[in-house]
Amino acid sequence: MDWNGLEALQALGQGTLSKVNDKGFVPDEVRNTFFRKLRMKSENRTCFECPARNPTWISLTWGIYLCLECSGEHRRKGVHISFVRSVELDSFTPEQMVQMAVGGNGKAQEYFKGHEMGKLSSSGRVADYTSKAAERYRAQLEADAKKACEKLGVASKSASQAASKDEGPVDPVDQAADFSFEGPEKAASASPSSKSMGAQSAPSPQAMGYSDSPMRGASAPAVVPTQKPVHTVPSAH
Repeated sequence: MDWNGLEALQALGQGTLSKVNDKGFVPDEVRNTFFRKLRMKSENRTCFECPARNPTWISLTWGIYLCLECSGEHRRKGVHISFVRSVELDSFTPEQMVQMAVGGNGKAQEYFKGHEMGKLSSSGRVADYTSKAAERYRAQLEADAKKACEKLGVASKSASQAASKDEGPVDPVDQAADFSFEGPEKAASASPSSKSMGAQSAPSPQAMGYSDSPMRGASAPAVVPTQKPVHTVPSAH
C-alpha cells in the first residue's frame, strides 16, 4: 500500500485526530489544513472526471476530487454508488479523512486507466462505477483505509457505512426532493372518489328516525274540501 497520502495526516500532529466533537467530527480548522495539503498534489488539482481546475468536492467512496458539476453527476448515482462531500462545507470523521489520504485522483486514474476507463485512458470512456473492476478498486481502497486506521489508532468503518450514517446536516432542498408521497392507489383507497360522492343520496326519513306511515291506532286526518260561499240575488217585485 502507498502510504504517501498519510503525510497530510501525520502533518496534523500526534493526537489531532482524536480531538472530535460530540458527533465524532474533527474541527473545521483541522479539516481545512488537511485538505489544503492534499489538494496541493498535482493530480488532485484537476477534477477526476473533467479538466475543471481546483475541485472542492470529493467522492468519499472512491477517494477522488470532483468539480461542482461532476459532483452533481455522482450525487445522482446515489450514495450507495458514490458518497459526495464538500471539502469546504461538510464535516468529516477521522476515518473519512484517512480514506481520502490513502486515495486520491492519481491512484484512481492509474487503476481505471488500466481497465480502459477514465479520462486518461485511450478510450476516454467514463468510469463505470458499477462494474466488477470498479468494485475491486473500491474494496481495495477500503482495505487500505482500514490498515491505515489501525496504524494511526483510528476507529474505522467502510465508506458505504459512512454514507448511511454520516450524511451530516440535511439540505432542505434535498429533504424536499426526497419526500415520499403516497401513490395514487393508496390515496384512492384512503378517500372516496368524486364519482362515488356524487352518487350518494340524502339520508332517507327512515334513517333519520321518521316513519312514512301513520302511527298504529290512529287514523289519518280526513281532508275536508272547502266550499265557496253562495251569493243569492234578490228577486224583483
